Amino acid sequence: MSTLRYVYGIVPAALAPGIEQASLFGIDDGQVRTIVSEPFAAAYSEVDAGEYGDEGLNDRVRDLDWLTPRAASHQAVNAKLLEIAGVVLPLSFGALYRDDERVREMLREDVPARKERLRALSGRAEWVVTVLRGRAQEAGDGDGALRELDREIESSAPGKGYLLTKRRAAVAKDASERADADAADRALSHLVRASERTYRESVVQGGDDVVVLRVSILAPRSGAGTMDGAIAQVTKELEPLGYHVRATGPWPAYRFGAL
Repeated sequence: MSTLRYVYGIVPAALAPGIEQASLFGIDDGQVRTIVSEPFAAAYSEVDAGEYGDEGLNDRVRDLDWLTPRAASHQAVNAKLLEIAGVVLPLSFGALYRDDERVREMLREDVPARKERLRALSGRAEWVVTVLRGRAQEAGDGDGALRELDREIESSAPGKGYLLTKRRAAVAKDASERADADAADRALSHLVRASERTYRESVVQGGDDVVVLRVSILAPRSGAGTMDGAIAQVTKELEPLGYHVRATGPWPAYRFGAL
């Protein structure tokens, strides 16, 4: 069977023996090995060239049943590399090379920049925090304007009630937008204090929830309790106001270190 090298991430070369000894298995149960080109090592496993070649991969990534377990394996290997090495530059899903020499060529690219990135990420990890509000749930009526409009609508004739209902929709929209912005600011104020770097992700709205905030956070792994405390504080403040907080991590630094 003809094979390709599927590369998960890059670590310092000195840590390659530990990865070899860890008996890691990745995509399609391929054993994770290393290819070294000082000062780096690439963690990889072999995959079937027929299935993962350019045309095959382009077709299969559209199939979620095929993609989901393999993306999970990709992420799991990089998470284990972070545990073993303390730092990893994770490659995006689908980093494929024809043979060992092609991998070494890749490792010889941008050596000073990669060395600096590994240094900057050593001992650090990434969290992703998302704040959501149910689309059907209104947020914000601090001045009581919506309650007052509700009372007027109840006591109004049909024609006036119709106009007041349209006005109420506009007032509710404005109130929700202000409340969402305030919720995002409050969340960020706690998260920024616990982090070294943050990146506010762009979001696409749709579905049952409004995404008020999605932020990637780089913080020391040794300070995981600090980050957990910040996430808990955000949850404590925002959930009584009708928001839901979802957090994942610690992960390898996909946003801050991915290649």
